[in-house]
Amino acid sequence: MPTGTNPKISVVIATHNRRESLLRTLQTLFSQDLAPEIYEIVVVADGSTDGTAEALRKLPSPCALRVLEHPQGGISLARNEGIRAARGEIILILDDDLLCAPDLIRQHLAAHENAEPQVVIGAFPISPHSPRTLAAECYRQNARDWEARYARDSQLHWPHDAAVEPNTSIHKTILEKFGAFDESIPYQREDSEIGMRLWLKGAPFRYLPTAVAHHVVTKRTRDMISRDAVLYGKHDLLVARKFPEYRPFSAPARIAQGSWSMRITRRIFGALPFSPAGLISALLWPLEKLQRVNLFRRGGVKLLQYGSSAVAIRSAAREAGSWDKLRREFGLRLPVFMFHHIGDTPRPWVPGLSISPVDFERQIRWLARRGFKTIRSSDWLAWIRTGEPLPEKPILLTFDDAYADLARFALPVLLRYGFTGLVFVVTSHTGQSAQWGELAKYPFVKLMGPEEIRRWAREGIEFGAHSRSHHDLTRLPLGELKEEVTGSRKVLEDLLQIPIVAFAYPYGSCHVQVRAEAGRAFGLCFTVDEGMNNIGSNLHALRRTMILPGDRGWTLWSKSRWGFDPVARLLARLRRPIIKAFFGSTETPEAPHAT
Repeated sequence: MPTGTNPKISVVIATHNRRESLLRTLQTLFSQDLAPEIYEIVVVADGSTDGTAEALRKLPSPCALRVLEHPQGGISLARNEGIRAARGEIILILDDDLLCAPDLIRQHLAAHENAEPQVVIGAFPISPHSPRTLAAECYRQNARDWEARYARDSQLHWPHDAAVEPNTSIHKTILEKFGAFDESIPYQREDSEIGMRLWLKGAPFRYLPTAVAHHVVTKRTRDMISRDAVLYGKHDLLVARKFPEYRPFSAPARIAQGSWSMRITRRIFGALPFSPAGLISALLWPLEKLQRVNLFRRGGVKLLQYGSSAVAIRSAAREAGSWDKLRREFGLRLPVFMFHHIGDTPRPWVPGLSISPVDFERQIRWLARRGFKTIRSSDWLAWIRTGEPLPEKPILLTFDDAYADLARFALPVLLRYGFTGLVFVVTSHTGQSAQWGELAKYPFVKLMGPEEIRRWAREGIEFGAHSRSHHDLTRLPLGELKEEVTGSRKVLEDLLQIPIVAFAYPYGSCHVQVRAEAGRAFGLCFTVDEGMNNIGSNLHALRRTMILPGDRGWTLWSKSRWGFDPVARLLARLRRPIIKAFFGSTETPEAPHAT
């Protein structure tokens, strides 16, 4: 065992009762193609009772090999012990089930030479020597998916790539500055916690595909369900609370996403008084035995993935205190209603854009009686970002174009019911008429003026921007696009002397460039696409549901619960072939146009 000067790189391996697997990993490390005095190996036996430490002390080693022992405390504690004992300036984190390429350490060491302190992630393919299990197949599929994504986009992305997994090297100064593994997360998600923390602190991350260590998956399938998924759900909740930026990507966030059937399934599993792990393991057993048949193998992997997700979400609910507490923290769904003109319908007028005062108050009364509470756009943004509490049944009421009649017929009704609303202003037309698109034909319909906007803002009504001139932003050159977006925000902020959070795309039209420009200026941006919003929704493409004059009862219920009326959608689909047959077009002449 060489002694003398400190090595340049220290390999840290935490292990627990996997002596034979560890010995196989060490043999690949002893065969590295660089001088043995350049690297050392630090093995931390985390409460091992299988003779690991004794076997290693008798093992001939060409490089420095040190063995540390302590009572079992988890992989985070064990890795930290190894990092503290390491003498090299580069720390290479490995696991005890890897087959390392002969040039692995040399590749990592070269990546750090003449470079600023960084985190280097090596390749982590699944070894063909892995046993034929559904667990190994699941790992293999995840590895293939990662490789395919990297082939499409060679950049690393937060949060999915912000992890210090096995085969990751870190300059020791980064760990000294920002801390090593969080020992309150002993196993599962410990790699993501440190990865996200280092990424958010500004540590550079780099992927090094030439540094290869093959993963021999020895984990049993039932352990993935009964142990790993439980710890994953619990610790992922803790990670999401620690890093609010991760909230939309976390496992708990899935409870509000996906189809209604998936949400109901998660709800059932999440509220079970007993763990479904045993049942899922029983269902996986025959599929694993028959996995040589492609159909059973694919079905088994799907069941393993869905089952792990269900167990993880149930575990997160237990950590949160109850399913309802988890839902209030991560799983709320927000309907956004879109109105236009409220008042006596002008004649002539665009069909469907005006709701009578009687109908409007009836709709607001319906919402109030069913327990809905209006929120401001900033409330939704705060919940997304930090988990600030929201009402049990939140709803956002938006009014496009800022018609003057709102001040007479709509806004007083909102205040009378304890509601608020979000009015989108076309800032170059305040106090004038709606002189754009089809509405240019109706110059007698006035818009709110600056004094009215200021007055109602003092009353608690929120205002957002609807561009300067109500142009279709997708047809503008970049310079005009920026002026329409950022210019409208500046006008409103100067008028109200408060930050403006929300923006509505004129006509609902937006593409990637428009969304990017609006996203730089506003926290939330709204389309006219139907549907509900949740923690994972694109903040710059939020959905809204248009409310029509005759909406009541079932229609309001379905729009507030799903973001659309399924009956109306079905009838529209049935009408299209008839309209096309008679008129040669699928456009409905009397359909309302969102402005």
